[in-house]
Amino acid sequence: MSSVSPRIWVEINDFMRMFDWAITPTGIGRVQMEIVLRLAVNHPDRVALCRIGRTVDEIAVIEPDRIRRLIEQNSFPSAGSPAKMAMIRLRQTLRVLERRARARLMPDDTTAFARQVARGDILVNFGASWEHRQYGAKIRELKRRHGLRFALLVHDVLPISHPEFVSPPHLPNFMKWFLEMGRTWDIVLTPSVASAEAVSRALVEHGMTIPPIRPIPFGAGFKASPSARAAAPVSGRPYVLFVSTIEIRKNHILMVRIWEELLRRHGAAAVPALVFVGKFGWEIDGLKQHLAATENLGGKIVIANTLSDAEVATAYDNCLFTVFPSFCEGWGLPVTESLAHGKLCVASNVTSIPEAGGRFADYFDPNDFESALGLVERAIFDETYRASREFEIRSAFVRQSWDDCAKAVIEILTREASQVRVTSLDDDCSIPERTVSPRYPGQA
Repeated sequence: MSSVSPRIWVEINDFMRMFDWAITPTGIGRVQMEIVLRLAVNHPDRVALCRIGRTVDEIAVIEPDRIRRLIEQNSFPSAGSPAKMAMIRLRQTLRVLERRARARLMPDDTTAFARQVARGDILVNFGASWEHRQYGAKIRELKRRHGLRFALLVHDVLPISHPEFVSPPHLPNFMKWFLEMGRTWDIVLTPSVASAEAVSRALVEHGMTIPPIRPIPFGAGFKASPSARAAAPVSGRPYVLFVSTIEIRKNHILMVRIWEELLRRHGAAAVPALVFVGKFGWEIDGLKQHLAATENLGGKIVIANTLSDAEVATAYDNCLFTVFPSFCEGWGLPVTESLAHGKLCVASNVTSIPEAGGRFADYFDPNDFESALGLVERAIFDETYRASREFEIRSAFVRQSWDDCAKAVIEILTREASQVRVTSLDDDCSIPERTVSPRYPGQA
Protein backbone atom coordinates (compact mmCIF):
# COMPACT_ATOMS: atom_id res chain seq x y z
CA MET A 1 0.00 0.00 0.00
CA SER A 2 1.56 3.29 -1.07
CA SER A 3 1.86 6.32 1.15
CA VAL A 4 -0.45 8.17 -1.26
CA SER A 5 -3.33 5.77 -0.63
CA PRO A 6 -3.02 4.25 2.84
CA ARG A 7 -5.33 1.47 3.85
CA ILE A 8 -8.19 2.54 6.11
CA TRP A 9 -8.82 0.10 8.96
CA VAL A 10 -12.29 0.45 10.48
CA GLU A 11 -12.33 -0.74 14.10
CA ILE A 12 -15.75 -2.25 14.80
CA ASN A 13 -15.69 -3.82 18.26
CA ASP A 14 -18.68 -1.90 19.64
CA PHE A 15 -20.51 -2.44 16.34
CA MET A 16 -20.04 -6.21 16.64
CA ARG A 17 -21.26 -6.11 20.23
CA MET A 18 -24.75 -5.26 18.92
CA PHE A 19 -24.80 -8.67 17.30
CA ASP A 20 -22.99 -10.45 20.13
CA TRP A 21 -25.71 -9.35 22.55
CA ALA A 22 -28.67 -8.94 20.18
CA ILE A 23 -28.91 -5.23 21.01
CA THR A 24 -31.36 -3.26 18.90
CA PRO A 25 -29.29 -0.45 17.33
CA THR A 26 -29.96 3.15 18.32
CA GLY A 27 -28.94 6.24 16.36
CA ILE A 28 -25.18 5.75 16.65
CA GLY A 29 -25.49 2.04 15.90
CA ARG A 30 -27.61 2.71 12.83
CA VAL A 31 -25.21 5.35 11.51
CA GLN A 32 -22.29 3.00 12.09
CA MET A 33 -24.11 0.19 10.31
CA GLU A 34 -24.65 2.35 7.23
CA ILE A 35 -21.11 3.77 7.05
CA VAL A 36 -19.22 0.57 7.84
CA LEU A 37 -21.12 -1.56 5.35
CA ARG A 38 -20.72 0.93 2.51
CA LEU A 39 -17.05 1.54 3.19
CA ALA A 40 -16.27 -2.16 3.24
CA VAL A 41 -18.44 -3.21 0.30
CA ASN A 42 -17.97 -0.19 -1.99
CA HIS A 43 -14.27 0.39 -1.35
CA PRO A 44 -12.60 -3.00 -0.72
CA ASP A 45 -9.36 -1.76 -2.29
CA ARG A 46 -9.00 0.92 0.40
CA VAL A 47 -10.92 -0.34 3.44
CA ALA A 48 -10.50 -3.29 5.79
CA LEU A 49 -12.38 -4.13 8.98
CA CYS A 50 -10.86 -5.13 12.30
CA ARG A 51 -11.94 -5.74 15.86
CA ILE A 52 -9.80 -5.03 18.91
CA GLY A 53 -10.01 -7.71 21.58
CA ARG A 54 -8.90 -7.77 25.18
CA THR A 55 -5.35 -6.78 24.23
CA VAL A 56 -3.65 -5.16 21.24
CA ASP A 57 -2.33 -8.62 20.34
CA GLU A 58 -5.91 -9.83 19.83
CA ILE A 59 -7.09 -7.98 16.75
CA ALA A 60 -9.29 -9.92 14.35
CA VAL A 61 -9.61 -8.99 10.68
CA ILE A 62 -13.31 -9.17 9.78
CA GLU A 63 -14.45 -9.99 6.25
CA PRO A 64 -17.08 -7.60 4.79
CA ASP A 65 -19.33 -10.51 3.81
CA ARG A 66 -19.55 -11.46 7.47
CA ILE A 67 -20.87 -8.00 8.33
CA ARG A 68 -23.35 -8.09 5.49
CA ARG A 69 -24.67 -11.48 6.61
CA LEU A 70 -24.99 -10.32 10.22
CA ILE A 71 -27.05 -7.32 9.17
CA GLU A 72 -29.24 -9.37 6.83
CA GLN A 73 -29.81 -12.21 9.31
CA ASN A 74 -30.65 -10.15 12.38
CA SER A 75 -34.29 -9.23 12.77
CA PHE A 76 -34.32 -6.44 15.33
CA PRO A 77 -37.62 -6.18 17.23
CA SER A 78 -40.47 -4.52 15.38
CA ALA A 79 -44.11 -3.89 16.06
CA GLY A 80 -46.22 -6.69 17.41
CA SER A 81 -47.48 -8.43 20.50
CA PRO A 82 -45.23 -9.24 23.47
CA ALA A 83 -45.30 -12.87 22.35
CA LYS A 84 -44.06 -11.92 18.88
CA MET A 85 -41.27 -9.78 20.33
CA ALA A 86 -40.30 -12.55 22.74
CA MET A 87 -39.99 -14.93 19.79
CA ILE A 88 -37.77 -12.47 17.94
CA ARG A 89 -35.58 -12.13 21.02
CA LEU A 90 -35.37 -15.91 21.35
CA ARG A 91 -34.24 -16.26 17.75
CA GLN A 92 -31.64 -13.55 18.26
CA THR A 93 -30.35 -15.25 21.40
CA LEU A 94 -30.02 -18.56 19.57
CA ARG A 95 -28.03 -16.82 16.83
CA VAL A 96 -25.76 -15.26 19.46
CA LEU A 97 -25.15 -18.64 21.11
CA GLU A 98 -24.47 -20.20 17.71
CA ARG A 99 -21.91 -17.50 16.87
CA ARG A 100 -20.18 -17.88 20.23
CA ALA A 101 -19.97 -21.65 19.84
CA ARG A 102 -18.55 -21.23 16.34
CA ALA A 103 -16.03 -18.69 17.66
CA ARG A 104 -14.78 -21.17 20.26
CA LEU A 105 -14.44 -23.94 17.68
CA MET A 106 -13.03 -21.69 14.94
CA PRO A 107 -11.51 -18.62 16.60
CA ASP A 108 -10.67 -15.57 14.53
CA ASP A 109 -7.14 -15.29 13.20
CA THR A 110 -5.70 -12.57 15.42
CA THR A 111 -2.36 -12.54 13.59
CA ALA A 112 -3.76 -11.36 10.24
CA PHE A 113 -3.86 -7.71 11.27
CA ALA A 114 -0.17 -7.60 12.17
CA ARG A 115 0.67 -9.24 8.84
CA GLN A 116 -1.48 -6.90 6.75
CA VAL A 117 -1.17 -3.51 8.45
CA ALA A 118 1.41 -1.08 7.06
CA ARG A 119 3.11 1.97 8.47
CA GLY A 120 1.06 5.04 7.58
CA ASP A 121 -2.29 3.23 7.52
CA ILE A 122 -5.33 4.91 9.09
CA LEU A 123 -7.37 3.40 11.92
CA VAL A 124 -10.87 4.83 12.38
CA ASN A 125 -13.81 4.20 14.70
CA PHE A 126 -17.37 5.38 13.98
CA GLY A 127 -19.18 4.15 17.08
CA ALA A 128 -19.49 4.42 20.85
CA SER A 129 -15.94 3.54 21.85
CA TRP A 130 -16.42 4.91 25.39
CA GLU A 131 -17.88 1.49 26.19
CA HIS A 132 -14.56 -0.22 25.37
CA ARG A 133 -12.29 -0.61 28.39
CA GLN A 134 -8.81 0.91 27.98
CA TYR A 135 -9.66 1.92 24.43
CA GLY A 136 -7.39 4.97 24.31
CA ALA A 137 -4.41 3.08 25.69
CA LYS A 138 -4.88 0.30 23.16
CA ILE A 139 -5.13 2.73 20.25
CA ARG A 140 -2.00 4.59 21.34
CA GLU A 141 -0.09 1.33 21.58
CA LEU A 142 -1.24 0.38 18.07
CA LYS A 143 -0.13 3.79 16.80
CA ARG A 144 3.31 3.34 18.32
CA ARG A 145 3.66 -0.28 17.27
CA HIS A 146 2.46 0.02 13.66
CA GLY A 147 2.87 3.70 12.78
CA LEU A 148 -0.87 4.30 12.41
CA ARG A 149 -2.87 7.51 12.25
CA PHE A 150 -6.12 7.40 14.26
CA ALA A 151 -9.41 9.06 13.32
CA LEU A 152 -12.59 9.12 15.38
CA LEU A 153 -16.17 10.08 14.55
CA VAL A 154 -17.45 12.15 17.47
CA HIS A 155 -21.23 12.10 17.09
CA ASP A 156 -21.66 14.86 19.67
CA VAL A 157 -20.26 16.21 22.94
CA LEU A 158 -23.63 16.81 24.57
CA PRO A 159 -22.48 15.37 27.93
CA ILE A 160 -20.01 18.28 28.00
CA SER A 161 -21.98 21.03 26.26
CA HIS A 162 -25.47 20.15 27.59
CA PRO A 163 -24.98 17.94 30.68
CA GLU A 164 -28.47 18.76 31.98
CA PHE A 165 -29.93 16.60 29.20
CA VAL A 166 -27.71 13.56 29.78
CA SER A 167 -28.16 10.73 32.27
CA PRO A 168 -25.85 11.54 35.23
CA PRO A 169 -24.15 8.10 35.36
CA HIS A 170 -22.93 8.63 31.79
CA LEU A 171 -21.25 12.00 32.41
CA PRO A 172 -17.98 10.95 34.13
CA ASN A 173 -17.52 8.01 31.76
CA PHE A 174 -17.92 10.24 28.71
CA MET A 175 -15.61 12.94 30.09
CA LYS A 176 -12.91 10.39 30.86
CA TRP A 177 -13.26 8.98 27.34
CA PHE A 178 -13.18 12.43 25.71
CA LEU A 179 -10.01 13.49 27.52
CA GLU A 180 -8.42 10.14 26.73
CA MET A 181 -9.31 10.45 23.07
CA GLY A 182 -7.90 13.97 23.06
CA ARG A 183 -4.50 12.41 23.79
CA THR A 184 -4.99 9.80 21.10
CA TRP A 185 -6.68 11.01 17.92
CA ASP A 186 -5.00 12.59 14.91
CA ILE A 187 -8.20 13.43 13.03
CA VAL A 188 -11.74 14.04 14.27
CA LEU A 189 -14.85 13.57 12.14
CA THR A 190 -18.21 15.03 13.11
CA PRO A 191 -21.73 14.94 11.61
CA SER A 192 -22.06 18.73 11.46
CA VAL A 193 -20.25 22.04 11.61
CA ALA A 194 -22.03 22.78 14.90
CA SER A 195 -20.65 19.56 16.39
CA ALA A 196 -17.17 20.36 15.06
CA GLU A 197 -17.29 23.73 16.78
CA ALA A 198 -18.57 22.12 19.99
CA VAL A 199 -15.66 19.65 19.98
CA SER A 200 -13.22 22.51 19.43
CA ARG A 201 -14.72 24.53 22.32
CA ALA A 202 -14.57 21.53 24.65
CA LEU A 203 -10.91 20.96 23.83
CA VAL A 204 -10.04 24.61 24.41
CA GLU A 205 -11.94 24.62 27.72
CA HIS A 206 -9.85 21.67 28.90
CA GLY A 207 -6.54 23.08 27.68
CA MET A 208 -6.07 20.52 24.92
CA THR A 209 -4.74 20.97 21.40
CA ILE A 210 -7.15 20.94 18.47
CA PRO A 211 -6.66 18.30 15.75
CA PRO A 212 -8.11 18.57 12.25
CA ILE A 213 -11.88 18.46 12.81
CA ARG A 214 -13.87 17.71 9.67
CA PRO A 215 -17.66 17.38 9.22
CA ILE A 216 -18.85 14.53 7.02
CA PRO A 217 -22.20 14.47 5.18
CA PHE A 218 -24.50 11.93 6.82
CA GLY A 219 -27.00 10.10 4.65
CA ALA A 220 -30.63 11.21 4.81
CA GLY A 221 -32.16 8.58 7.06
CA PHE A 222 -32.40 4.82 6.81
CA LYS A 223 -33.98 3.24 3.78
CA ALA A 224 -36.29 0.29 4.35
CA SER A 225 -36.31 -2.73 2.09
CA PRO A 226 -38.19 -1.91 -1.14
CA SER A 227 -40.09 -5.17 -0.81
CA ALA A 228 -41.27 -4.40 2.70
CA ARG A 229 -44.95 -3.64 3.21
CA ALA A 230 -46.21 -2.06 6.40
CA ALA A 231 -49.23 -0.33 7.83
CA ALA A 232 -49.22 3.24 9.10
CA PRO A 233 -49.17 3.65 12.92
CA VAL A 234 -52.53 5.45 12.76
CA SER A 235 -55.24 4.14 10.48
CA GLY A 236 -57.99 6.21 8.92
CA ARG A 237 -57.16 9.60 10.45
CA PRO A 238 -54.55 12.31 9.87
CA TYR A 239 -51.50 12.53 12.11
CA VAL A 240 -48.30 14.47 12.74
CA LEU A 241 -45.14 12.43 13.29
CA PHE A 242 -42.37 12.80 15.88
CA VAL A 243 -39.56 10.23 15.46
CA SER A 244 -37.13 10.20 18.37
CA THR A 245 -36.18 8.45 21.57
CA ILE A 246 -38.71 9.66 24.14
CA GLU A 247 -36.46 11.47 26.61
CA ILE A 248 -36.13 14.87 28.23
CA ARG A 249 -33.64 16.21 25.66
CA LYS A 250 -36.04 15.68 22.79
CA ASN A 251 -38.64 18.02 24.34
CA HIS A 252 -41.75 15.87 23.89
CA ILE A 253 -43.47 17.81 26.64
CA LEU A 254 -43.53 20.92 24.42
CA MET A 255 -45.50 19.04 21.78
CA VAL A 256 -47.90 17.72 24.42
CA ARG A 257 -48.55 21.28 25.62
CA ILE A 258 -49.07 22.45 22.04
CA TRP A 259 -51.58 19.66 21.37
CA GLU A 260 -53.46 20.57 24.53
CA GLU A 261 -53.75 24.15 23.29
CA LEU A 262 -54.76 23.03 19.80
CA LEU A 263 -57.53 20.89 21.27
CA ARG A 264 -58.70 23.82 23.38
CA ARG A 265 -58.77 26.18 20.40
CA HIS A 266 -60.08 23.94 17.64
CA GLY A 267 -61.75 20.91 19.23
CA ALA A 268 -60.85 17.24 18.97
CA ALA A 269 -62.49 16.70 15.58
CA ALA A 270 -60.24 19.25 13.86
CA VAL A 271 -56.91 18.32 15.46
CA PRO A 272 -54.84 15.46 14.01
CA ALA A 273 -53.21 12.81 16.14
CA LEU A 274 -49.61 13.22 17.27
CA VAL A 275 -47.57 10.03 16.92
CA PHE A 276 -44.43 9.49 19.01
CA VAL A 277 -42.20 6.89 17.35
CA GLY A 278 -39.33 5.85 19.61
CA LYS A 279 -38.25 3.99 22.71
CA PHE A 280 -38.72 5.37 26.19
CA GLY A 281 -35.55 6.96 27.52
CA TRP A 282 -34.34 9.02 30.45
CA GLU A 283 -36.13 11.51 32.73
CA ILE A 284 -39.67 11.23 31.38
CA ASP A 285 -41.65 10.12 34.44
CA GLY A 286 -43.54 13.43 34.48
CA LEU A 287 -44.44 13.05 30.81
CA LYS A 288 -45.64 9.49 31.33
CA GLN A 289 -47.75 10.49 34.33
CA HIS A 290 -49.34 13.36 32.44
CA LEU A 291 -50.19 11.17 29.47
CA ALA A 292 -51.63 8.49 31.75
CA ALA A 293 -53.72 11.03 33.66
CA THR A 294 -55.18 12.46 30.43
CA GLU A 295 -55.46 9.11 28.63
CA ASN A 296 -52.95 10.36 26.05
CA LEU A 297 -54.95 13.56 25.61
CA GLY A 298 -58.09 11.60 24.89
CA GLY A 299 -56.31 9.37 22.40
CA LYS A 300 -54.80 12.22 20.39
CA ILE A 301 -51.28 11.12 21.26
CA VAL A 302 -50.22 7.71 19.97
CA ILE A 303 -47.02 6.05 21.18
CA ALA A 304 -45.44 3.55 18.78
CA ASN A 305 -42.12 2.40 20.19
CA THR A 306 -41.57 -0.91 18.39
CA LEU A 307 -41.79 -0.04 14.69
CA SER A 308 -39.64 -1.72 12.06
CA ASP A 309 -37.77 0.27 9.42
CA ALA A 310 -40.55 -0.43 6.92
CA GLU A 311 -43.19 0.76 9.37
CA VAL A 312 -41.25 3.94 10.12
CA ALA A 313 -40.94 4.61 6.39
CA THR A 314 -44.69 4.14 6.00
CA ALA A 315 -45.27 6.46 8.96
CA TYR A 316 -43.28 9.19 7.22
CA ASP A 317 -45.03 8.67 3.89
CA ASN A 318 -48.51 8.97 5.39
CA CYS A 319 -48.09 11.79 7.90
CA LEU A 320 -49.17 15.41 7.42
CA PHE A 321 -45.73 16.65 8.46
CA THR A 322 -43.17 15.99 11.20
CA VAL A 323 -41.97 17.82 14.31
CA PHE A 324 -38.56 17.78 15.99
CA PRO A 325 -38.36 20.17 18.98
CA SER A 326 -35.09 18.83 20.43
CA PHE A 327 -32.98 21.03 22.73
CA CYS A 328 -29.68 19.86 21.23
CA GLU A 329 -28.32 17.42 18.66
CA GLY A 330 -25.12 16.27 17.04
CA TRP A 331 -26.89 16.21 13.68
CA GLY A 332 -30.66 15.69 13.35
CA LEU A 333 -31.36 12.54 11.34
CA PRO A 334 -35.16 12.70 11.81
CA VAL A 335 -35.14 16.09 10.08
CA THR A 336 -33.32 14.86 6.98
CA GLU A 337 -35.33 11.65 7.02
CA SER A 338 -38.55 13.68 6.96
CA LEU A 339 -37.30 15.73 4.01
CA ALA A 340 -36.18 12.58 2.21
CA HIS A 341 -39.81 11.43 2.37
CA GLY A 342 -40.96 14.78 0.99
CA LYS A 343 -42.45 15.96 4.28
CA LEU A 344 -42.11 19.33 5.98
CA CYS A 345 -40.42 19.27 9.38
CA VAL A 346 -41.22 21.88 12.03
CA ALA A 347 -38.05 21.84 14.12
CA SER A 348 -36.05 23.69 16.75
CA ASN A 349 -33.41 26.16 15.63
CA VAL A 350 -30.53 25.07 17.86
CA THR A 351 -27.13 23.35 17.52
CA SER A 352 -26.91 21.32 14.30
CA ILE A 353 -30.60 21.08 13.46
CA PRO A 354 -30.68 24.01 10.98
CA GLU A 355 -27.79 22.33 9.15
CA ALA A 356 -29.83 19.16 8.84
CA GLY A 357 -32.94 20.92 7.57
CA GLY A 358 -31.51 23.83 5.62
CA ARG A 359 -34.17 26.04 4.06
CA PHE A 360 -36.63 23.17 3.84
CA ALA A 361 -37.71 23.07 7.51
CA ASP A 362 -39.60 25.64 9.61
CA TYR A 363 -37.75 26.62 12.80
CA PHE A 364 -38.60 27.81 16.30
CA ASP A 365 -36.81 28.37 19.59
CA PRO A 366 -37.40 25.17 21.64
CA ASN A 367 -38.09 27.35 24.70
CA ASP A 368 -40.63 29.55 22.89
CA PHE A 369 -44.06 27.97 23.21
CA GLU A 370 -45.92 30.61 21.19
CA SER A 371 -43.49 30.47 18.26
CA ALA A 372 -43.66 26.67 18.11
CA LEU A 373 -47.45 26.70 18.45
CA GLY A 374 -47.81 29.17 15.59
CA LEU A 375 -45.69 27.11 13.19
CA VAL A 376 -47.41 23.84 14.09
CA GLU A 377 -50.85 25.44 13.83
CA ARG A 378 -50.05 26.83 10.38
CA ALA A 379 -48.71 23.50 9.16
CA ILE A 380 -51.91 21.75 10.29
CA PHE A 381 -54.58 24.16 9.13
CA ASP A 382 -53.02 25.96 6.15
CA GLU A 383 -53.13 23.20 3.56
CA THR A 384 -51.97 25.52 0.77
CA TYR A 385 -48.87 26.47 2.74
CA ARG A 386 -48.10 22.85 3.59
CA ALA A 387 -48.52 21.80 -0.04
CA SER A 388 -46.20 24.58 -1.22
CA ARG A 389 -43.52 23.51 1.24
CA GLU A 390 -43.83 19.89 0.17
CA PHE A 391 -43.52 20.94 -3.47
CA GLU A 392 -40.34 22.86 -2.65
CA ILE A 393 -38.90 19.90 -0.75
CA ARG A 394 -39.70 17.39 -3.48
CA SER A 395 -38.36 19.73 -6.17
CA ALA A 396 -35.15 20.99 -4.59
CA PHE A 397 -34.08 18.93 -1.58
CA VAL A 398 -31.06 16.81 -2.52
CA ARG A 399 -30.92 13.63 -0.49
CA GLN A 400 -27.40 12.68 0.55
CA SER A 401 -26.83 8.94 0.38
CA TRP A 402 -24.74 6.84 2.72
CA ASP A 403 -22.66 5.94 -0.34
CA ASP A 404 -21.85 9.67 -0.61
CA CYS A 405 -20.95 9.67 3.07
CA ALA A 406 -18.57 6.72 2.70
CA LYS A 407 -16.86 8.33 -0.29
CA ALA A 408 -16.44 11.59 1.63
CA VAL A 409 -14.94 9.73 4.59
CA ILE A 410 -12.26 8.22 2.37
CA GLU A 411 -11.49 11.56 0.73
CA ILE A 412 -11.22 13.39 4.06
CA LEU A 413 -9.15 10.74 5.82
CA THR A 414 -6.75 10.41 2.89
CA ARG A 415 -6.27 14.16 2.62
CA GLU A 416 -5.92 14.87 6.33
CA ALA A 417 -3.74 11.85 7.09
CA SER A 418 -1.20 13.10 4.56
CA GLN A 419 -0.67 16.10 6.86
CA VAL A 420 -0.24 14.03 10.03
CA ARG A 421 3.17 12.72 11.02
CA VAL A 422 3.28 8.95 11.33
CA THR A 423 3.91 7.87 14.92
CA SER A 424 6.67 5.58 16.12
CA LEU A 425 7.54 3.54 19.19
CA ASP A 426 9.04 6.61 20.84
CA ASP A 427 6.27 9.03 19.86
CA ASP A 428 4.07 10.62 22.52
CA CYS A 429 1.13 10.97 20.09
CA SER A 430 1.11 14.75 20.40
CA ILE A 431 -1.27 16.55 18.06
CA PRO A 432 -0.47 19.69 16.06
CA GLU A 433 -2.98 22.50 16.59
CA ARG A 434 -5.39 22.88 13.69
CA THR A 435 -8.62 24.74 13.02
CA VAL A 436 -12.18 23.62 12.42
CA SER A 437 -13.18 23.36 8.78
CA PRO A 438 -16.75 24.66 8.31
CA ARG A 439 -17.27 22.99 4.94
CA TYR A 440 -18.11 19.60 3.54
CA PRO A 441 -16.10 18.25 0.59
CA GLY A 442 -17.08 20.03 -2.61
CA GLN A 443 -18.64 23.04 -0.93
CA ALA A 444 -17.43 26.50 -1.86
